[in-house]
Parts: sequence; structure tokens; C-alpha cells
Amino acid sequence: MRINHLLPSLILSALVISSFPSRAENYVLITGGTVIDGSGAKRRKADVRIVGDTITEIGKLRPRPGEHVIDATGLIVAPGFIDAHSHADGGLLADPDAETQIRQGITTSVVGQDGSSHLPLAQWFAELEVKHVSLNIASFVGHGTVRNAVTGQEYKRTTTTDEQRKMADLVAQEMQAGGLGLSSGLEYDPGFYSTTDELIACAKAAAKYHGLYISHVRDEGDKAFESFRELITIAEKGGLPAQISHIKLDTSPVWNKAPDVFALMRDAHKRGLDISADVYPYTYWQSTIIVLIPTRDWSDRKAWETGLAEVGGPEHVRLTTYTPDAAWSGKTIAEIAAMTGHDAITVIQEIVQKTHGEGAKGSESVVVTAMTESDLDKFIAAPGIMFCTDGGLHPTHPRGAGSFPRLLSEYVRTKHLLTFEEAIRKATSLPATRFGFADRGRIARGMKADIVLFDPATVQDRATVAAPAAPPVGIPTVLINGVSVLDNGRVTGEHPGAVLRHTLEKQK
Repeated sequence: MRINHLLPSLILSALVISSFPSRAENYVLITGGTVIDGSGAKRRKADVRIVGDTITEIGKLRPRPGEHVIDATGLIVAPGFIDAHSHADGGLLADPDAETQIRQGITTSVVGQDGSSHLPLAQWFAELEVKHVSLNIASFVGHGTVRNAVTGQEYKRTTTTDEQRKMADLVAQEMQAGGLGLSSGLEYDPGFYSTTDELIACAKAAAKYHGLYISHVRDEGDKAFESFRELITIAEKGGLPAQISHIKLDTSPVWNKAPDVFALMRDAHKRGLDISADVYPYTYWQSTIIVLIPTRDWSDRKAWETGLAEVGGPEHVRLTTYTPDAAWSGKTIAEIAAMTGHDAITVIQEIVQKTHGEGAKGSESVVVTAMTESDLDKFIAAPGIMFCTDGGLHPTHPRGAGSFPRLLSEYVRTKHLLTFEEAIRKATSLPATRFGFADRGRIARGMKADIVLFDPATVQDRATVAAPAAPPVGIPTVLINGVSVLDNGRVTGEHPGAVLRHTLEKQK
């Protein structure tokens, strides 16, 4: 099914400035490999020359004196992957190697997601440039972050017009520091309590700098379509393109309705709007258990019964983290119910009370298997939908260490939903164009040398729910800004990553 006309990608007219540590000039020749350049064009045998941080030549090349030669025989040479929805910012300064990311071939992580970002961005960007990290980093401005800055602890309410103005001013400040646009996480506090009008006010501030609105929408289950329509309304009234984060249909009332999502996007496109999405390649998601129901009335047993039934029952909900009782971690709600002699709803309500109730100090997270392969396949195959991990540096869901190799192994090599050329385009030039990274996302002369080498016959994810940080195989070498961060399977400890700032001047 060809749906490339459904999800147009806006070329943001942004100037992106990259800042990375000064170092002696690198001279690198990647030879003997097969280049898939990220544009969607067919692969070709070619060598790639890098001087400093830039690709300078592509073709049949001979080594020069003093040039470091990387033998890519039998390997694909591709642009480094761009993670369109990443949480790699959590702990990055303490773990600058970002091993789980670079081993996947990720060279740029787009963070500040789900409404949460560093504030002020200018300070965090400066800290990254002083510390130096392996990855390129770009960030959105978190709606929840600016909301908290304005409302403080009294966030469980509608904001006033004056508060919305202050929030918009903060968004403008962070856009001026280089934010890509506005992100929201509307299933979570404090975004849960926001109105559409509040979000539009903040989106307008981002739009003045040609920013993008990206959202973990209010509901990814039975109210998903209402949530998608809200995102489209924010895009229309805010005057900016919008993107659905980690798109999914995760409860039974909306299963197998991916074609209806495309129809909704197609209708928005006809009205001149630019709506896109990103996706990760798993039928199970990770979040907090409270998102199983669309209310904050956690005493409502009927709501829990409905929420649990719509994801397939208690055996589909697994606690990955539960600090009040480590013995419960790793077990499904069904297993915990059998172990304790309590029914599933009582177990859930105890978990919520100890981790979200008044004075609670515990924490929890769950992995829930609740999407259909049919919907996921359609989202992954859609030409306008890019890829993400929705993962962090030390994941408790396998997406954080396995997403990109899984896309190549499961959806290209095994299912044949995509060619390698198309999968790589959706992992590189598509997000680069979307986010305004003008000098990244393709192997071409003059582009930054973010490059991944992988074996098309063996590339494979190995991360599982039981071992969520297990490294993939078949990706031996990764270069970022011309510097090897992964060399024949060895993490080098080099930190050449750049801060990618969106710096478009304010419209008149």
C-alpha cells in the first residue's frame, strides 16, 4: 500500500549551528563498502573520504598518506541514525559514552520529549559543550517544564490567561536558546491538566521561531482519535507543523484502525496542515501504570477493570520497576495477583497508592503488550513516519537498546516491509529534513560525517524485556562528526558530539 502522499514532511527553513570540541584534523577513508546514502536512492559500491568532520569525496578512491583506512568490505555504509524521540538526555552528562545509543547506530538524539526539557536550555547546552558527549543532541522545549516553572506545586488546575502569557514567554526564551519547538506529554502530570487553549498559546510562541509541535497525546487507546484531532487543532490554531510521538493504537477499541489514522492525516494535509509521526518497532509500550485509565480517580475499580480488559488483561501488564517491593519487579499483574492471593485490581490500586498516592515515595513502571502487529506494520511502512526509540541510556524496555537494529532485521530482512534503502531514508534524511538538520542525514559531499557501518546479513537486536540493555550485533563501527565512537565493536570513549541548535530568527 503506497501512502507516501499522506504524510508530507516540511523542510524547516532553519539554520542549525553545530558546536563540538576542537581536535586535530581527521583524515579517514572508508573503503570497500556499499553506500546507502539516506536519500532513498539505490545502493552503490563506493568509498567515502572524510576530512575533519565533513564528507569530502565519494567514489572509487585510493588511500592517501597518513589517512586512517576503515575496511567496510561486506558492510553497508549509511548515514548515522537520527532518533526522533529520545530520552538520552537523562544522565547524559554522567554517562557521556551513551553506549546503548551508539551501538544501535544512533548519532543524533532528539530529546526534550513528552513535555519535559532542561531549563534553561542555554545552560544545559553549555554544560554539554564543556563536558563533551558522544552523541549529537537537539532538544525540544517541554510544555510541562515551563508549566511547572509558572504554576509551581499548584498545577492540578486550569491556568490563567496571565500564566499562559508567562508560559509563552518562557517558550520564546527557550526557542531563542535553540529549541526545536514545543513538546508535550498530555497523559502525564502536569500536561494532563492543561487545556487545548493553553497548548495553543505555547505553540504560537514556538511558531514565531518556525518551531514544531510534538506530542505524546492525551490518550493512545480508545480516545486516540480525539487526541490526534486535538494535536491537529493545536497545529492549525498555533500555526505550526505537528508530530505524533511514538504513534500507537494500544487498546482493543482502536485496534486495526491505522488506515483511519492515515485518513485523518490526509484530511489535515488537504487543509494545508503538516502532520507527521514517529514510531518504535515493538507491540508493547512502557510507561507508568496510571495511564491505563484516563482519569485520576484511582479508587474507581470499574475504570481499572475497563483499562485492564482493553489491553488484554493482567497478564499483559508487567512491572519493570517497583521500589516498594523488589520481589514484584519483573512480574505481571496476573503473577502478582496469584502470588498474593489478591485480585488484579486490588494489586494495581496498591501499586498506585504506594507510588502515586498522598506522600508516596516509591516508583513504578510497566511494560504493557497492547498493540497489534497489523497496525505497527502499517505505521513502520508509511513513508512519512520516521523512527524513534523512546528510550534512555539505561533502558528497562528493549526499545532503548534495540530499536534501530530491530527495524533493520525484523522489518527489512525478515518481513520485507521495507527495503534497506527506504528504512535508512526514514531513519536519516526524513528526520533530518523534519528537524532542520541541513548538514546531516545523508552521505554526500559537504555533509557532516555521521556514519554507521552495519552487516545487512547479521544486524540484529538482542535486547529483551528480561535483558533490556543487551547490545545488538552486526553494527561494528559508528562515526560522529568524523570521529569513531564505536570501532570494530569497541566503544572508543571519544566524545565528538555536537549541540544542534535551531536558530531561526523571529518572524517580523
